Amino acid sequence: MNVKRKWIYKMVIFTLLAAAVIFMIRNPPAKEAKIINIGVLTIGDSRYEKLFGLKNGLKELGYHQNDLHFIIKNSKADPLKLKKQIAELLEIRPDLIVTLGGIETIELKKAMDISRIKIPVVFAGIASPQEIGIIQSEKTPGGQFTGINNFHASLSGKRLETLYNLIPSIKRVHILYDDETEISRLGLNNTLDAAEKLSLTVKVWNAADKTMLKQLEKNLTKNDALFILPSFRIESMTDTLVKMANRHHLPTMGIYEYEVKKGFLASYGTSLSDQGFQAARYVSLILKGNSPREMPVEMPDNIRFLINKQEQNLLGIPLNQDLLKIAEFRGADRRGLEKDGIQH
Repeated sequence: MNVKRKWIYKMVIFTLLAAAVIFMIRNPPAKEAKIINIGVLTIGDSRYEKLFGLKNGLKELGYHQNDLHFIIKNSKADPLKLKKQIAELLEIRPDLIVTLGGIETIELKKAMDISRIKIPVVFAGIASPQEIGIIQSEKTPGGQFTGINNFHASLSGKRLETLYNLIPSIKRVHILYDDETEISRLGLNNTLDAAEKLSLTVKVWNAADKTMLKQLEKNLTKNDALFILPSFRIESMTDTLVKMANRHHLPTMGIYEYEVKKGFLASYGTSLSDQGFQAARYVSLILKGNSPREMPVEMPDNIRFLINKQEQNLLGIPLNQDLLKIAEFRGADRRGLEKDGIQH
């Protein structure tokens, strides 16, 4: 009897051990989730809206904050600092890099070509990526870079035409560009072509010239307008340009929504937040194993025409009522603090 009990006891123990082994094989312990390292390059604070859009887009795609580690490099409008930060970021070797503008993308590509480091890169909105040598073609980028073409250089002529039609009283337009930024030079060419077709008098100012702001203000007169082309230098001057335009009661046509918030009369282009949000799709696809060389560059999801309603009232300038019907209105105070949100 004792022998039989011992045998039964051993069989029970054996069965339990076997069941435990089978359970562990079928249900292995969960592996700790790998943290995804995403490098982010920005030339200045104004482009952080792209980063906010990127994070919101990734959240909508199912990524959790704890899954992602953003390594952010902000060079504060200093091109030399940008180059150093790019070298630091390449040393870290993140899983992927997101660039928030043209100069960041151009300098990163130069550094990667020299070092022969291969890291997938998503540009969250730049102008003319093929023309400036970032990709081989928009359909087949053919390298480590892909992303959003925001068309801001190509849209420059259309923006000038919109400004001209919006304000019939304009006699002369001051065009601000950056001769040291290739995208800005491309935008200038498109703008000058449009000005010629419109028979519009223009005066061109180079933001890379340190005396530009002082000389510009000396030349402002009634029925003038300011027109902004893509440039990180000009972005850093936004507050100064708002104050200057207000002193002389002149309208300013910008590119981005934040410029209208700060006090420009109008903007026409793709918002920074929208560009970042759209770029999140590329980030997700690359993290899932897709190659940037085979991912076509996309156009912006939308182009927005914004009017600062309060600035319109302060300037007291008659505007084209037909164009106002297709605009979105944003209210802001003189310091650019939002009041009313978007109205239609």
